[in-house]
Amino acid sequence: MRMIQLLPEHQTPNHKPSKPTKEQLNNELNFHLAEKELMKLREEELISQEEFDQISKLNRQKFNPLLSPLMCDKP
Repeated sequence: MRMIQLLPEHQTPNHKPSKPTKEQLNNELNFHLAEKELMKLREEELISQEEFDQISKLNRQKFNPLLSPLMCDKP
């Protein structure tokens, strides 16, 4: 493994993370509730994997959840 030292000009400054707005929190909650229901439909084989992926993608677009990029390997 190769390691390099970051110079100060290449390091990110220390910022306090901003608090999410109520709208962002509501979007996050609604996204997770929609995904939970979607998973139930998939587990019961009422929708195909392709349909699941398409609907999940639409959910990410509609709700724009904060944690989606961390949890999903598909854009």
